[in-house]
Amino acid sequence: MMARQRHVKKKVISMLLAAALGATMLAGCTSGSKEAADKGKETEDKVTIRILTRIAGTSKQTQIYNEILDEFKEAHPEVEIVDNSQSEESAFNNLIASDIASGDMANIFRIQGVANLADYIDNGLIKDVSDYLEKDQEWGGGFTEGALNYFKVPGHDGVYAIPMESGTISFYYNKELLSKAGIDKFPETWNELLDAVAKLKETGVIPIAMGAQSTYMAGHLHDSIFYKWLGTDAAKELGSREMNWTDQGVVETLQFVKDLIDAGAFDPNAAGLTDEMALTQFREGQAAMVLTGLWNSDSFLDETLTPVSDQIETANFPYFEEKPEFKNENMQTIGSYMVSGQLEGKELDLTMELIQMLTDKDAAKRFAEEAGVLIPRNDIDLDETKVPRLLADNIKLCENNTGIGVDVFDFDPIPSMMDRTRNSIVSMFINASAEDAAKEIQAEVDAAQ
Repeated sequence: MMARQRHVKKKVISMLLAAALGATMLAGCTSGSKEAADKGKETEDKVTIRILTRIAGTSKQTQIYNEILDEFKEAHPEVEIVDNSQSEESAFNNLIASDIASGDMANIFRIQGVANLADYIDNGLIKDVSDYLEKDQEWGGGFTEGALNYFKVPGHDGVYAIPMESGTISFYYNKELLSKAGIDKFPETWNELLDAVAKLKETGVIPIAMGAQSTYMAGHLHDSIFYKWLGTDAAKELGSREMNWTDQGVVETLQFVKDLIDAGAFDPNAAGLTDEMALTQFREGQAAMVLTGLWNSDSFLDETLTPVSDQIETANFPYFEEKPEFKNENMQTIGSYMVSGQLEGKELDLTMELIQMLTDKDAAKRFAEEAGVLIPRNDIDLDETKVPRLLADNIKLCENNTGIGVDVFDFDPIPSMMDRTRNSIVSMFINASAEDAAKEIQAEVDAAQ
């Protein structure tokens, strides 16, 4: 039992979360009636819905979120909403760990990452929401396929979260620099990307800005390659040990990173550059491309930061012609609403109705146009005059996603895998081979088992 507890540890939830999945969980699931009432359980004439997310504070996103909660309360005067959401990470982690330790979850909550969802499902903490998605096709059918697939857990039927926010990881590029190199359109395939790198080098610009000292940048590069070569489900297989990092296909994903390094795609000093240094190279027109998140897109449209802002466009990571089945599998960050596995009856129905209001196409339109927040739906009637140009473009990039993943290590239950994978990938920017990096990462897995 203790070995299993150690296995479930996850960096975002903290050490207390792992302990919470032990013996106290079963005791918490049978807590007394007074605790149940206090935590939001259904009574004869009143329902309390408790919420524990990271949406809090004074942001425009939080304002819209609170307005929707008010609309729901007006439509349902019999419902009391207790919002325990916390914007500060440690405060949130403490509350979610306490809930898991007691086995008494908020009606609506969030757990970052998916590596341990099977454990939570097995202990009755998370509800399968697929029936609600299928029953209301206007709502459930509007989410992108990839966003829902992310919350499907191997060995369990169903969908275990509702996507509520996403951020694309995509290429941003300077179309003027590409044009000067004789590149008429952004590369759609891997071979076209390698060809573009060679042409850009000839013009004297850095093909791809990379700050590998900030290891997440190199990690995101490999993640994007991994999903295009093996698909997002393969990352789940790595996390469940059905695949190893030393398997040929996985080593090939690392080799593709090495191929770009050897082709001169990056600044020769990339291993010593920070992300901000690399972003500055791109903003100032010294580099033609950068792979980064939606969170940087506003800076690319700010002329004071990016003098060439009118030349910046965005595109999905190129796919491999040999693997067309993974053409629409991409890297994204994603947040979600999860539902307590203990809910039933009227309380469950009302909880799901609230989630629907927070994530339907009308809410998605409000969040995008007023807060610049992307809910991964393909049915948003967006007024593009009300959103930044690159956000509108990113929404279009997401429409056909059949699979998405965050980081490859996000599916792995070993907390140290974030640093191990990223550091081993960065080692290839110095002198390590793909095989060396694969063996080093696999050794971390073997040592933890």
